[in-house]
Amino acid sequence: MAMQVQANLPGGHRRRRRGAALVIIGALMLVIGLAGLFSLQGKAVRFDKAYDTQGDLSPFFFSKLEEGKSYSLFQNLWFGIARYRLWIMLAGLALAVVFVALNKDLLYYQKAAPYVFVAPFIFTFLIFFAYPLISTILMSFQDIKGSGTSWIGLKNYRDLFANKNFYTAVQNSVTYMVLTCAILIPLPMLLAYLAEMKIAKTGKLFKTVAFMPVLCSVVVAGIIFRMMFSELDGALMNQVRGLFGLEPITWLKGAGTSMFAMVLLCFWRWTGMNMLYYMAGLKSIPNELYEAAEIDGANGVQKFTKICLPLLKPTTIYVLTISIYAGLAMFTESYMIFGGNNSPKNYGLTIVGYLYRYGFEKVDKFGFASAVGLVLLIGAMIITVAQLFITGTIGRKEE
Repeated sequence: MAMQVQANLPGGHRRRRRGAALVIIGALMLVIGLAGLFSLQGKAVRFDKAYDTQGDLSPFFFSKLEEGKSYSLFQNLWFGIARYRLWIMLAGLALAVVFVALNKDLLYYQKAAPYVFVAPFIFTFLIFFAYPLISTILMSFQDIKGSGTSWIGLKNYRDLFANKNFYTAVQNSVTYMVLTCAILIPLPMLLAYLAEMKIAKTGKLFKTVAFMPVLCSVVVAGIIFRMMFSELDGALMNQVRGLFGLEPITWLKGAGTSMFAMVLLCFWRWTGMNMLYYMAGLKSIPNELYEAAEIDGANGVQKFTKICLPLLKPTTIYVLTISIYAGLAMFTESYMIFGGNNSPKNYGLTIVGYLYRYGFEKVDKFGFASAVGLVLLIGAMIITVAQLFITGTIGRKEE
């Protein structure tokens, strides 16, 4: 209380006004340092080496100098800012620390508390989301090679939409997303309801067994499913076919059977996790509603359809949202089942796999891969926002 009173004294305000210059200068140094970092677009190591060895800096910022000419004062200043960006940012943070040390009463200032708590999220968002997103947008309009970077406009996007493999990847990802959402929402909801209503006598054991696949590594699970769906006669799935008098088939060399293998792996791994979400939603439903329904003569099916389904809508929307994202972002499962990113006739090629092919497996295609990533981001956002509108999560006026 005494510290709060002291913070409100005129002398405290005067001290803070004198020290405000430190904050302003520190913030400007942070912004300048970050601008220098962002302007390098992921080429910081090569720029630093060229700057220290007095090499050619034109591939990074400005056009190449003509013989006998030199860079202007502003250009040389920007080169220095980009090279010593880290020290500039550290100096800005140091000034902010000095300001706080000189005004310790700010630590007890209630109006400053929300900004202090929000600051870590803002810095994390800027560094790990905003900066990569801006860099990806810029790179999608560039031709990035080891020798340098050139601006090519919309060429990457034109090449992308003219590539047949891209449409194959989109079709596979959308089909996978639709099938997994159709399975991994109603079935886990029903299983969670049965487990919570104690219809299954071994409810705790059932929950444990259902959740165990979530703990399994997707790499290990993918290798196991690859052996299960092998074309050998002794493979598990071919043995299952043999029980019904059917001939062995090459599971991973057909369009439908390949998709079946990937969807089955997803179902096996994530049913337990979605059950956990629905169990948490069922816990929030008051027992009085079930007791009132029983008094009115409702059976288990009626309680599920009239009570659980409406009250589990927020949980269902959440599960649907993450399932859409997971379906469109699927890559590791396909990679492990097919033993690589080159499946027969691209039956296992997904959008992320298509991005990986041009971003890491091919040379000098990083700009094209950036365009693929942006198209995937925009597509996922459109689908997610559309389903939020359809379900009434956003866009509905409050009554």
